Amino acid sequence: MKSCESGWIARAFHAATAACVAAALVAAWLWSPRVPYADAWRHYARLIDASFARGVLAADNGHPEVFANVVRWISLHQWHGNEDLQIVVGLLLALATLAALLRIIWTDEGLSPSQRAAAMFTITLGIFWLGNARALLHDNETLDVYSVLLCLALALGWTRTRPGDDASLRSTIGATILCFMAAFNFGSGIAAFGALFAVLFIARATWLRWGIVVAGLAVTLVVYRLLAGSVGSPPLAPIDQGLTAVRWLAAPLIYLCWPVVDPAVGGVLRVGMIARAWTAVFGDVRTSALPQAVCGTLLVIGVLRSTWRARRDRRWTGATHTLCLALAWFGLGVSALIALTRVDYFAGFPAQIYAPRYLPWSSLAWAGWLGAWVTQRRSTRWILGVVAGVGVLALSAEVGMTLVMRHQLEVANDTALAAVVGVDPGAAETGESDVEDVRVGAAAMKRLGAGPFAWSEAALMGFPPPANARRLAVGSWDMNRLRGTVEREWTLEAVIADPGCSTDRLLVLDRGRVAGLMRRVSGDRWRGVARVETADPLFEVGALACRH
Repeated sequence: MKSCESGWIARAFHAATAACVAAALVAAWLWSPRVPYADAWRHYARLIDASFARGVLAADNGHPEVFANVVRWISLHQWHGNEDLQIVVGLLLALATLAALLRIIWTDEGLSPSQRAAAMFTITLGIFWLGNARALLHDNETLDVYSVLLCLALALGWTRTRPGDDASLRSTIGATILCFMAAFNFGSGIAAFGALFAVLFIARATWLRWGIVVAGLAVTLVVYRLLAGSVGSPPLAPIDQGLTAVRWLAAPLIYLCWPVVDPAVGGVLRVGMIARAWTAVFGDVRTSALPQAVCGTLLVIGVLRSTWRARRDRRWTGATHTLCLALAWFGLGVSALIALTRVDYFAGFPAQIYAPRYLPWSSLAWAGWLGAWVTQRRSTRWILGVVAGVGVLALSAEVGMTLVMRHQLEVANDTALAAVVGVDPGAAETGESDVEDVRVGAAAMKRLGAGPFAWSEAALMGFPPPANARRLAVGSWDMNRLRGTVEREWTLEAVIADPGCSTDRLLVLDRGRVAGLMRRVSGDRWRGVARVETADPLFEVGALACRH
């Protein structure tokens, strides 16, 4: 009976694993911006005018991003800034990371089928949970995050050799090199050494193996400082930094429970009374310290306890258990790095401590600890109840984060449209894109004719439309002037009957010249911007030769 029960539980978890990956891939493909967004504007401005070597090795905000810069440079100079290349490469990195981790779990013969399937689902959730949508649905972040995690996954795979033989030394050297690579794909990659230290500690590794990894970390820090340049010494405030670290670790729990801790969301889902009570007791969840600090502290204590137990009791030194603890230590290491270097930033911007861009790292810490817990439990009902419960909470959070990322897509598209038209980005919503970054990045991309400036409509700005352009009837207009200067800028919304063909953008004409662009919002609703010279524009809409 137990075997039968374990069998259907395993099949259910395998199905959930496949569904989690499929949902993330579909969402990433449908809702990843095909235009620059956030830091991408700044990256592109730097890479457009830089040589390949100088652009690839340049650090941004203290972070070397070697692999991501390679892909960005190729995308800009060989693919006219087409974002699809970066999206595909980023998702392939995420899939390769998952495959490398699941291979270790799949070949662990010390697990029951339900344990193996639950551990695989847990790790998959840590990587492909759409709470991580800020990384999964934005190629600029995808390249950074998953190039680091792939190096980490491969490094942990290298360390599975039995300690004490020659192959073990070779595997340690290989894993150290991969951790070195992780550090130069993004600053968080330095924490990969923390994961490797955890493996060595649990395995009671020889001093020689410890020496190899410590030497690798020392070399990494020296080279990192040389590439990153002078970014100033981080302040030393142990109490504030410790509190920041444990609060930061609790971010995934906030997103899992968002409707019952945020009155704005709770009101929509009819649990506003619970959310208001929460806020009355603990304060605004975006800035409060409790109970987040307690939850983060419990995670640290739990990982420490499990690691010590794994070192002392050989029953807990299986490949999956060690892997999961190493992933948890990686997340703890990132929390320490962020607390060490960003404590002043969080003091000025307290809500940023729980920002979605950090979730891939903290999510992996919790997923690793939960996976380690799964390998210690023989009761299939306990495994099913706890892991399935986490999965249900994660699903509700995925829906909310998907809505957030779809709004981000809208903002990214509107910002790119305004940049092509020449509308000052300071006059409209740009989301997480810095206004000055957009100005500088747009100027550089315009010179290269890349990204949105590679659109066929971009070259028509200020000129009469081509002879094959068709004038379209507008059902209704909603026009708003952004400012009253000599060069006037407008936001436009219109209802336009489908012109009978598939087109991405429409031309906005003023007295026979192209003055702006519009994009389809949904159905026959269009939104855009225009930049005109006169105080009383006569707007018309035209379409280029359509793509049937």
